[in-house]
Amino acid sequence: MSRDSKPDSIPEKKTGFTVEASPLNPVKLELGAILIIAVVLLLIIDYLVVSKTSQLLILASYGLGAMTWIIVRVKSILRQQQGEKHG
Repeated sequence: MSRDSKPDSIPEKKTGFTVEASPLNPVKLELGAILIIAVVLLLIIDYLVVSKTSQLLILASYGLGAMTWIIVRVKSILRQQQGEKHG
């Protein structure tokens, strides 16, 4: 095998990407933002609220709200994708 030749085991595609973009990419970006905000909130909650019960309620409310948002967004995108397939 010479120096200039490439190994045969490496697949190579000359045109474009090999993987199609996911329709859920915007949700992934939103999830990243939600996680960053959650970490910041977790770090500053001690300075905002004194009561441990109130801190827990704030963090739980944020978590439930974020979870609901992600579920609604995913269902919306999947419904839209199903509509495009059938319509």
